[in-house]
Amino acid sequence: MDQDPRLATSGIARENLADGSVVLHSRAPLAEPLPDILDRFDHWCATDPATTFISERNGGENQSVGYSEIDMISDALAAHLVDRGITKGQRVAAILGAGVFHGALKFACLKAGAIHVPLSPLLLSSDHGRARLAAQLATVRPRLTIAMADQHGAVPDEHGGGLASPDELNAASRSGTSFTRPAHHADDPAAVYFTSGSTGDPKGVSITRSMMASCQSAYGAHWPFLAAHRPALIDWLPWHHVFGGLDNFHKMIWYGGSYHVETPPGPENMAAMAARIRDVRPTIHINVPFGIDLLLEHLAHDAETREALFSRLDLIFFAGAGMGAETWERLLAAVAAGPHGPGGPPLVVSGYGSTEAGSTMCLGHEPAGRTDEIGLPLPGHSLRLAPVDDAFEVRFRGPNVSPGYIGADGLLPLDLDEDGYLRTGDLARASHADRPELGLSFDGRLAEDFKLTTGTRVKVGALRHAILAACAPDLQDIAIAGAGHDRLALILFPANTKSNDAELPCRLTAALAAHNAAMPGNSTAIARAALAAGPPDRAAGEINDKGHLVQKTCLANRANLVERLYRETPDRDIMNFDTNPA
Repeated sequence: MDQDPRLATSGIARENLADGSVVLHSRAPLAEPLPDILDRFDHWCATDPATTFISERNGGENQSVGYSEIDMISDALAAHLVDRGITKGQRVAAILGAGVFHGALKFACLKAGAIHVPLSPLLLSSDHGRARLAAQLATVRPRLTIAMADQHGAVPDEHGGGLASPDELNAASRSGTSFTRPAHHADDPAAVYFTSGSTGDPKGVSITRSMMASCQSAYGAHWPFLAAHRPALIDWLPWHHVFGGLDNFHKMIWYGGSYHVETPPGPENMAAMAARIRDVRPTIHINVPFGIDLLLEHLAHDAETREALFSRLDLIFFAGAGMGAETWERLLAAVAAGPHGPGGPPLVVSGYGSTEAGSTMCLGHEPAGRTDEIGLPLPGHSLRLAPVDDAFEVRFRGPNVSPGYIGADGLLPLDLDEDGYLRTGDLARASHADRPELGLSFDGRLAEDFKLTTGTRVKVGALRHAILAACAPDLQDIAIAGAGHDRLALILFPANTKSNDAELPCRLTAALAAHNAAMPGNSTAIARAALAAGPPDRAAGEINDKGHLVQKTCLANRANLVERLYRETPDRDIMNFDTNPA
């Protein structure tokens, strides 16, 4: 395949270690010294102050704010924070969604040297969420907590410091007060982001200014198109996660782009999303499989929006471990069919990251050939594949890695190996046989994986991906049981929980039988399966803030159903593929 000029040529050095590890190092250098994120912002404010930096839909109308305007707003807001007694290094918690005010607050914290702590507004909607929020506030102990006024009563107040609302601070932010920034240093903490809690309690990760800079500088070395023309992004990802609130937001600052806030994809808002696409004509599209399905369905009947989407689009980015085969094929067909702008068809590229690495660790060096690809380490960084039983754990080292977790008495150490590599707990394998330097694919998580009583390891992530693909489009998710047993069993969560589909059990039975025929091994074949009575319960902790199923919590909450799956004689509503009953 010819090298696409929109992607940098892969320059990965491979080293085989005596313990069986493989180290992959990107030869591409980072800029030295790295500018601060505000240096890049100041550059765009000076060279093109009127360009839109951020927009949001408010009451059906688009509200846009340019670089110079958000500079003035955030100056006044930074001055107000200092007037409230917030000094450099103190934390400001924001229980807010994405938008113009929250964007100005992020800038204000960067300017004042305050530490921005975005927390999920969804945590206010359930007892489980409020308990988690209280724990997060107790961890970071902010000097000020900002939330919508009508939600103040739900905010745990023991460790939240003072409480304010956007309405209260908006008046100050429009005052026109100038602000003189204190001196900033690369290692200064700038934000705290909490891990999603997929495999344990969420931890507060300290994000430094140098982490922000190294990540965005690495993107530029990897994706030359970012510097060739200023990007435009329509983004609905939440800002309390590093992907949307740190990576995407700062990418627009670094490359002088325009960030357009949207609501998460859903059948009810696709017309509004299509209108935004026609207005913005984005250069980057970032989505998840559910959103891609909805978008492709809409584009099939809307030629005007299809033309607008592809007219300037350089890249479609996905975090692909959960994408089914049908969605993948539809996406590739839509890209191939165009219509395309002057740069040709958009690249479909995947990547991989973690909160502890300030978002991104790996990016694809070529268009993705399969949905579980995670790419290769960023410029200026190294990745170690460390053998764990019959698998390889991903370990990461470089300037993106956090100095530690937030603790009551200072920073707590990350889980680093003896050579300073971050242990991610994630597994990867070579996308091309025995050539990991050509690309890597996701292979599960150590914390989710388990062994059957036969001693066979079950790679939950890879198996989940295979089963969802086999059962597409009928399943939303699955929980995989088998720890303490010699066979696998599934709890199935249908994609459509509102319809009474009498044929669904028959289709799923046939799909799982076909899966077993294709993957008959002890660690992949399914012995029993049962349909869940309802969707995963977010309020009970079965869905994390990223929308991912928390396997262990789901199985624990449904222990009675798991027990039924392993009865010697299964109930009639249990799908039974077991040819070796106990």
